[in-house]
Amino acid sequence: MYMSKNVMLSDEAYAALLEHKKSNESFSDVVKRFVPPPIRTFGDLEKHLENIEGPLNVDIEVLERVRERKRVTRRAD
Repeated sequence: MYMSKNVMLSDEAYAALLEHKKSNESFSDVVKRFVPPPIRTFGDLEKHLENIEGPLNVDIEVLERVRERKRVTRRAD
């Protein structure tokens, strides 16, 4: 079930969505395909990369912090 929401887009953003929209997709489908849930762990990144069809948009600084926390945790074990 969809709940309708109004969203303002620039002409450029609308054109980008339209360009990537497949004939059987809604604009919501395009947005969900290109905007993954937040990638906070390497597991999230792996899941995202398995399903990616569009450009990769990852916050590298967040992933580096996660990597460092894992490194510190492994040293403590």
